[in-house]
Amino acid sequence: MNVDSVIRSISPRFVLFFAVAMLTLTGCGDIYRYVSSGELGWAIKKEIRDRSRTEITLSKLTLFPWDDLVIFSAYTPRMEICKRLALDEIGCNSADLSEPMNDGLNLLVFRLNGKIVHREIHLGEHGEFRVEEQSFTPQDAVFVVEPHATLGNGKRQLILRWKPPSSPNPSTIRHSP
Repeated sequence: MNVDSVIRSISPRFVLFFAVAMLTLTGCGDIYRYVSSGELGWAIKKEIRDRSRTEITLSKLTLFPWDDLVIFSAYTPRMEICKRLALDEIGCNSADLSEPMNDGLNLLVFRLNGKIVHREIHLGEHGEFRVEEQSFTPQDAVFVVEPHATLGNGKRQLILRWKPPSSPNPSTIRHSP
């Protein structure tokens, strides 16, 4: 059997399948990133990458009510996540919380009246949260965007740092007589 006869014996359906498979595998990283990132991650990306915003307020980007946000950094163990959220073992298992197991990933957990209303793994490519372990309210979940080094994909690394609420200037406070 020579090469010509092998080529003629290949079904056109196989060629089509092979071409689609190769195109899919080529975009695997993009597909993975799309599936991995949640609605908030894409909203953050749109603001800081597409619109070049230098500051974001998460309450303006969320489509659900919440009163508490906890951000977990990369490699935070699941048991630590559950402990910090004050979840017992049963509550931890039912919450189905993913561990952020790669550099640049964050786990965002939003709660309303102590109950989890939204959780998602946030991709550092959309802006990497670098915050101290603390909870945030909708009023103080404001983050400044700091550009850093260029990543391997040619994009600029963007770090999101918490912007503490500014305290009023003591000289402008009026006291009642």
